[in-house]
Amino acid sequence: MAANRLLHETHAPEVIGYAEPWIVAPGDSTAIKISCTEPEYKYRTVRLIQGIDLEHSPKRIVEEVSEIPQGRQKGRFQTARPGSYGYVSAWGAQPGAQGLRVSFYMQPWLVKWSHPQTLISTLDSTTCTGFAVVLNSQGAIEIKVGLKHDKITVIDTGLRPTRKTWAKFKLSICGPLVKVSLTPKAFRVEPTPSRTTFETRLDFTPSVLEPNPLFIAATQGNDTQSDGKRRAVDFYNGRIDSLTLKTCDQAPATLARYDFAREMASDSVVDVSGHSRHGILINAPTRAVRGHDWDGTECDWTKAKSGYGAIHFHDDDLDDAGWETDFTITIPPTARSGAYAVEVQATNGRDSDWVTFFVRSTTRPSDAANKVCFVFSTLTYLAYANERLYDTTRENTADLGPGFDIDTVKKSSEFYKMQRRLDLGLSCYDRHTDGSGVVFSTSKRPILNVRPAYVMWAFSRPRELSADLMMIGYLEREGIPYEVRTDHDLHMSGVAAIEGFNTVLTGCHPEYHTRESFGAYTAYAKGGGNLMYLGGNGFYWVTGLDSARPHRLELRRGDRGVAPFALPGGEHVQSLDGQQGGLWRSRGMSCNTLFGVGFCAQGTADGVPYRRTEASRDPRFSWMFAGVQDDLIGEHGFGGGASGDEIDRYDVGNGSPEQAVILATSTGHSDSFGIATEDLTFPAVKTLGTQTDLIRSDVVYYVGSGGGAVFSVGSINWFCSLGWDDYDNDVARFTGNVVKGFLAGKR
Repeated sequence: MAANRLLHETHAPEVIGYAEPWIVAPGDSTAIKISCTEPEYKYRTVRLIQGIDLEHSPKRIVEEVSEIPQGRQKGRFQTARPGSYGYVSAWGAQPGAQGLRVSFYMQPWLVKWSHPQTLISTLDSTTCTGFAVVLNSQGAIEIKVGLKHDKITVIDTGLRPTRKTWAKFKLSICGPLVKVSLTPKAFRVEPTPSRTTFETRLDFTPSVLEPNPLFIAATQGNDTQSDGKRRAVDFYNGRIDSLTLKTCDQAPATLARYDFAREMASDSVVDVSGHSRHGILINAPTRAVRGHDWDGTECDWTKAKSGYGAIHFHDDDLDDAGWETDFTITIPPTARSGAYAVEVQATNGRDSDWVTFFVRSTTRPSDAANKVCFVFSTLTYLAYANERLYDTTRENTADLGPGFDIDTVKKSSEFYKMQRRLDLGLSCYDRHTDGSGVVFSTSKRPILNVRPAYVMWAFSRPRELSADLMMIGYLEREGIPYEVRTDHDLHMSGVAAIEGFNTVLTGCHPEYHTRESFGAYTAYAKGGGNLMYLGGNGFYWVTGLDSARPHRLELRRGDRGVAPFALPGGEHVQSLDGQQGGLWRSRGMSCNTLFGVGFCAQGTADGVPYRRTEASRDPRFSWMFAGVQDDLIGEHGFGGGASGDEIDRYDVGNGSPEQAVILATSTGHSDSFGIATEDLTFPAVKTLGTQTDLIRSDVVYYVGSGGGAVFSVGSINWFCSLGWDDYDNDVARFTGNVVKGFLAGKR
């Protein structure tokens, strides 16, 4: 309570929350978890139809779900606890043995840090039992041992590991005698420090074989969690491989031997000693990384016989915020599919939040052939979740070019909450505190940039969900019958999630897709369905998702692609599903091959309009342009013209069908737009907007061999123009003509 009182005094007024799970079906329940600095809040549940409220925007529209009761609750402040570690409840401690021997390989990625980093620990500071191997804040290894019910002794060994260098660590505590050695290991022939040792005799025999739980990459603190377990603290940043614990009797007995290469896709820590003293991993540390014996012979962990026995732990990993539930709502059996939110408002009016979740239909409607299906880009939402590219204190700060001033750009209230709430985890665009790239994201936390009114700070415009909702608002306004699905639905159910619908519409930024979700689009098109790709930078990065833990997304950024970082070589295969990561284009499955266009450039400046081509004037396409008076399409929008942000072009060399027709092309971008790195050749010249026609958006159309049509616009900005002036514009008319034409059977 004292901590809560302090936060009320020092923390800005704040209401935030999340739904668990965040994708549900009619009849399901979802737990709503709220953090509120204010004494009381009220809530109601709404269906989101259009969320932004800006000059020239459509009006905000939400529809209350009357079947779900409104309510009031007392406010309480909740925080997440980042930091990954391994936990073994029973590791085979034998109090009658003479002592303990511990060995493992270590590769620290932060040596000197703001807090001690514990590598291995059974230490219990309340009973003064157990041991811990600690990297202190000055980068030296300490051994902590307890004398039961008396004291904890800290032994400074003076041994100093080297950053990113593997070393074999050995610890022997036999009676009062403590021995430590550290043996660095060269990857090839680079110079490494010599083997160092330390030995001391204590004036007591430490209590290191008590049956305390074993922590890997952390130690237990003094406060307890809601499940009664002690919280982990002092997290380690780096890799650990091949942990073994033995007695130091005359005939040493192996207590546990952990092979981290086993059950790679799981959160299990597997004991291969034969004693089945298995453990679990908390907060999703990174697996399928190079271990101490990796030699480059095989770069795919699913095929390698060795080399992938390490786990990379981080003090800022987060897989589950672990908040307590404030209330639970049950989705009515008659609920429409769509985006929903629990609107939470402090009763004193000082802050509010929209706790967003999605409702999917579990059955195909009987009239699906007369409906379109809009797919919310939930994988992209997760990849960007709570991104911190604005943070100049981090390695991955986005350089947005000369003249960009974050203090002058348009920002919504969620930006300031993200800035403040550093406990809510990272995105797949961020680096960890040790400089390594983030590969996991999670929905089990507040995702503050997945909100209906969010304005993306770098572009001063709606993006992702807030932009996608403008299309939902348009469908509602025009009376176009529709259903909603998510990327997760396509991953879990494949083409069954969308088959039978007349047309499938993407969101503005469907960048991330699994093999299953991308394959669903292909199968749908082969079956004769119509596709409308209404965004840019789509179907770009290979993504991993575990059906048993659908809250967790994995992304392995590889050798090519526009990205804030690239993972080390040999670490591009996903741990969750064994799929090769990187670009879909690198796997021969570019966006171009299905949708006719593919990512080519990006920029934060205002977008530009499209100009119709001569080919578009063919009478075959007149139905698309009914009511579109001018040659220029999309001159206005919340991001300037309709071609902007991240854009895609038609390119036969990258797989675009030769039979496709370019209906319109963008009118020329400024030098704030740069070409995608995968399009560069040597020497790298003509890389900016005014220097090459490779930087452009194309509106492309073709009829596929399955009988369905494909219509693609190649720009994230498209929806920002669609919603301009309350949908009274040529982009809205053009888009509506195509949707309605497809429903009417036109091709």
